[in-house]
Amino acid sequence: MTLAFDGHPIELPRRLAGVLPLADRRRPLILAPAALADPLEWDGVGALADAAAHAVRRQPFAVRLRLAAHELRAAHADLAAPDDHALAAALHLTTAQLQETRQRLDGSVAGLLERCLPVLVHLLGEQRARGLTDPPPADLRDLRALFAAHEDELPVDADKLLAAVRTARGVDELRAALGIGFAEFNRTLAALAPQYRPTSRAEEHEEAVRSHVDLHRTGLVDRLRRAHLAAFDRREPIPGWADLRSLAWLTAPEEWALTVDQVDAAALRAHVEAELTARLGRPAPGSGERLPALEALRTRNGALARRLAAPIATLLKAAGKPLPPALAAADPAADVLALLDGAGALDFRQLDETDLAPWLAVLGHWPAGMPESLDPADHGLTQEDLDRARDSAAQARAERVRRQRVITFAGTEFDVAAGDFTELVEALERMVAQDPGSVRGRRSFAVLQEPRAPRRRGAAGPARPGGFAAADRGLSAAQREAIGFVGEWIAYRWLRENHPTTTEDSWMSANRRNVFPGAPGDDTLGYDFSVGTGRHPLLFEVKATQGDGGDFELGPSEVKAAQRYCGSDRWRILAVTNVLDPAALRVDVLPNPYGPRGRGRYREEGGALRFSYRT
Repeated sequence: MTLAFDGHPIELPRRLAGVLPLADRRRPLILAPAALADPLEWDGVGALADAAAHAVRRQPFAVRLRLAAHELRAAHADLAAPDDHALAAALHLTTAQLQETRQRLDGSVAGLLERCLPVLVHLLGEQRARGLTDPPPADLRDLRALFAAHEDELPVDADKLLAAVRTARGVDELRAALGIGFAEFNRTLAALAPQYRPTSRAEEHEEAVRSHVDLHRTGLVDRLRRAHLAAFDRREPIPGWADLRSLAWLTAPEEWALTVDQVDAAALRAHVEAELTARLGRPAPGSGERLPALEALRTRNGALARRLAAPIATLLKAAGKPLPPALAAADPAADVLALLDGAGALDFRQLDETDLAPWLAVLGHWPAGMPESLDPADHGLTQEDLDRARDSAAQARAERVRRQRVITFAGTEFDVAAGDFTELVEALERMVAQDPGSVRGRRSFAVLQEPRAPRRRGAAGPARPGGFAAADRGLSAAQREAIGFVGEWIAYRWLRENHPTTTEDSWMSANRRNVFPGAPGDDTLGYDFSVGTGRHPLLFEVKATQGDGGDFELGPSEVKAAQRYCGSDRWRILAVTNVLDPAALRVDVLPNPYGPRGRGRYREEGGALRFSYRT
């Protein structure tokens, strides 16, 4: 590029790299060689960074602009129309900040007009405001002239209004700068729907209420305790006490959202008082008997209930009484504690041993006609009677614990709590040796029927990722792990029979360590077996159950794998049913629920990780 002044050539300073910026407030200009923009790419934008910053009199921005161009090039952003996400990331802004900045730019008269239109409607009326802005002003000078023509009806002069419009980050900030009331301006915004929406302070007011409640929580809860103290002394359960004590029901009024700009402490106090009165049906007492500190009291009373729950159950057994539901569990402490806590029995005065039986009786968890006392003598019982009941209870607990440690395969119990499946493997080997056809199942996909209509909402039970959903509920973790291992062992044998390329290296899950040395296996792959050494091996996820099957659950890694391979039949499920009964044992190949063969053949049960099917 050649420049001349009065006919004499001028050489540009080397630091300008052949680019000449001309700073002008109204029309900044950059003169650059045509080759730089033929075609213009992100490298060229970076080369123009210093000149652009100089032209708009923002020299400190040169480095940021150059780095942003570099990041946009690395992100392969469209130079002609980079999207807001790419621009925001390159400029280290949020998308919202980028959009607000764009609206505040001097040249964005349309954005400024959009921001100030509700103010003009509010001050001048909608018909006049729209008439003044149609056609819209061409530039800032026209916009200022529009304001100046109506200065007598505006809260500030034209220059101040223009400055406020340019610096405000939104319609509401402009309203505040001009001193326009929040509620009345929201009515104007509502009338301009759907182009504009009222500004809501719901989140801010909710946060203010929560902060006020947290600050005064101890005093508020004590007032509620005093309001119910007489009922407690009469041993009357307090309905909904846990919710009442939580204060979660103290929320901001809905009407505040669009009518109150900022809520002050006085309004918060008045609102809380009104809510307390409405909840209690009377004003909450402001003072009264000094009550024990709640947290320490609940700790002491809770400890008492936990300590005495099992002895109370023993007392009732020794007396020959049926155990009420709260005392029937192997360890009744949690149930007794929940029962007393729900009634509010732990939160008012310190309890002693003489209080528990009467409270249990009031709550319907004490045998009818039995004296409300924990003293064995009041029930004609001796220490020997208690010892016999205690021993019986201990034996029952020990049996329950033992049952959670064992599985029964082919009529023989195996202790699986330690995770050592050596004896179990020997039993499986004997099964196959005695009956080589015991591992039954076709190599082809099972034919799935149309799924039944969805169950009613809420009918599905709790989910347990990684196995069958219905038949194995109530099993301990050790039992589930053992059943899963037996299922994979049987699946391995089935694969050896039906897919000759199966080797010990095909077993990919961590259960392989119970059979083979070497690699420990990986349970995060989303499948248990990989059969074949080519580029597209078959992948099998094993689902084992002691029942007849019909439903299963997928863990997150399994869902990810199933979706990754949903374009083919490579990812499959091996459903091993009646896994602990050699006479009924069966292996079925089920298709990928997300693949063409399985899509529409399963019913989702309570979410995308649980499926039921019919064969």
